[in-house]
Amino acid sequence: MKKLKSTNETKINIFVSSPMDGQNPSTVLSLKEFLELLKEEEDYWEGEQNNTQLMISKLRKIFYDQWGWNSELIPAVTKVKTRYVTAVVDNKTENSKKCKSLSGKDFAPKHRTITYSADDRIYGDTRVGITPEIYKNDHEEVKLPDGFSCDIAHVLAGMDAHNHPINVSPLPKYISFLDNLFPHVNSSLAIVTWLGDIASISGDYVLRYRKNGKKVLTSSEEQKIIDADAPGSDMLGNIDAYVISNNYEINKTNGLRVTEIFEDYYFNDSSVRKNRISIFCRLIGLKEWNGSSFSNEKDWMKYNHKQLRDNITFQIFSLSDKKLKSLWLPFYIWLSGYREVVKIDELLAILLIELKKELKNEGQLNS
Repeated sequence: MKKLKSTNETKINIFVSSPMDGQNPSTVLSLKEFLELLKEEEDYWEGEQNNTQLMISKLRKIFYDQWGWNSELIPAVTKVKTRYVTAVVDNKTENSKKCKSLSGKDFAPKHRTITYSADDRIYGDTRVGITPEIYKNDHEEVKLPDGFSCDIAHVLAGMDAHNHPINVSPLPKYISFLDNLFPHVNSSLAIVTWLGDIASISGDYVLRYRKNGKKVLTSSEEQKIIDADAPGSDMLGNIDAYVISNNYEINKTNGLRVTEIFEDYYFNDSSVRKNRISIFCRLIGLKEWNGSSFSNEKDWMKYNHKQLRDNITFQIFSLSDKKLKSLWLPFYIWLSGYREVVKIDELLAILLIELKKELKNEGQLNS
């Protein structure tokens, strides 16, 4: 088959040694430091620390627990009790995290806060309104022992989705046989990890294009969006979510603590981590690597073109006011509108290029 290549100089990074733009390097924790904070969160849930499946949900919800996650992506654990009070507010606070949203054609971000409740089992009402240390300063983006940057919240999100897989569709489950007539994504795991991050890139391409008077974005502008929506730390977290989920017993109700799984995966040199790229490629459907290409790249691209297109429609609608008038843009994209702007095939191609590059490096490292 024809060799895949991107049409410009943009790239999706996986292994990076610096935090994403805007993150103060001085506040970045080592994985060891972060795991100490994560153990404190595990210990809060007395007697439940070894309920691996439940603890993954509780820990994930520290970082992702707003609309969409509970209603569309991982609805099976919507009612799982969490320790902190989650709120989405209009104005930025010291330790809030930005949530993208739209007001017409303009970005009007809201901000997610996490604070102690008035009935915290350990601190009672003495820390009401205070942000826990684990949520401050984007602490989930950590420095791994090998020096690479990884977002552990993405790992937790992928693990949780793996435990509770669903097809993501706007239709009720009792008429799911009609999914093919509407936008849908076959894997909630993909949508909360790598496919969702790429959809964010593509969606932002469209929104920036429309805001700028339908002026074509430059390669430099596109790269800035890629680096913001799918930084290397996020992509590595996405990959590790797949690898850990498929090589550890994460669905146990009486198994390892989540932190024990992370310790084995990241600190044990004999863990499957050293083959993470080849394992990930296999798990997302790429077959028979011959040293330069996969045997089914054409079919993989065709399948994921539709999956990514539909994911983009969800991504754009999620930023809107959720009213009827907000449906036209996602629907237009679903009908293959803005084809030259969303750049679905190009984004999939540059991901493949990066995976193949890292797969070759992995082979050299493990030879």
